[in-house]
Amino acid sequence: MNRYSTGKFTGQYKATIGADFVTKETIISDAYGQRHLVTLQIWDTAGQERFQSLGVGFYRGADCCVLVYDITDPHSLDNLNHWRGEFLQQVGGIGSGLGGEAPFPFVVLGNKSDKEQNRRIPLQRAEDWCVQAANTNVAGGLMGGSGNMPLQHYETSAKTALNVDEAFHEVARLALQYEDYKKRSTPQLFVPPTQDPIDLRRQASSSSYDNGPSCC
Repeated sequence: MNRYSTGKFTGQYKATIGADFVTKETIISDAYGQRHLVTLQIWDTAGQERFQSLGVGFYRGADCCVLVYDITDPHSLDNLNHWRGEFLQQVGGIGSGLGGEAPFPFVVLGNKSDKEQNRRIPLQRAEDWCVQAANTNVAGGLMGGSGNMPLQHYETSAKTALNVDEAFHEVARLALQYEDYKKRSTPQLFVPPTQDPIDLRRQASSSSYDNGPSCC
């Protein structure tokens, strides 16, 4: 997140407490080819279990979720099932992929690709997980076969910036697409057209004039 927003990298580790927040503007083309200047609001929630409860409050209102694992740590990929399930439970019905609704967009990032010599998660294993996750609901049951598109997946490096811009560009595209879906699926209240106010005094004056002089 820091590499994408500032273009800088630091090897110093600092645990996220609650959530960190950055913004960045980017240009995205929608499904109709129209270009939009969008401002990404990127929240980094705490990954450590002791801080986990502090981050769930930031899930609601999100238009896309980025799941990050470490290619040198097999447990980090296994933990994505937990993070994805908890996220979908927090965001509610829309986007859970149940009941015919559009599945909530996720992008999966395998970070530390610069440490290829220490790799412990093969690329194919991560891609298989993305296929399985796309066809599994929150409760862990299958969603009717393997017809759903796999979750978007990139191997990235915060150190070398490999695929960082590309990954967040996809995040922005999916978020814009999902935001449009929510607008189209939300019932719109009917607002009657406004009318010019009626001036009763003017009508009375015009009526007297049309009828000519009168006498009492």
